[in-house]
Amino acid sequence: MHKLMLQVQLLLAALSALLPLVPLEHRGRIAEILETAARALAFTGVLGAGAEDIAEKLAAVRADVEAMAAAGRAVTGDELAAAMTRVRAASADLRAALAAAG
Repeated sequence: MHKLMLQVQLLLAALSALLPLVPLEHRGRIAEILETAARALAFTGVLGAGAEDIAEKLAAVRADVEAMAAAGRAVTGDELAAAMTRVRAASADLRAALAAAG
């Protein structure tokens, strides 16, 4: 459970570093990442065993975000699309874990 909370916190920090590098037309994708992180944080207490898997997926998203921020240049649509694949996988797992938790 704590690992999930830590990954959400680290992801939020990475996103704050990335946001200035994201062109306006791609900021909606950042909002989608934030929404997934917020849902994971909001339901931390009910995720049970699924929390570990979701934490790992958020760690992968965070690694993508950190790499884009470290590049220090405007983020391309292709880079964001690759990261969004991981975000959508984490979001799907989150929905499945919430459904299983009932």
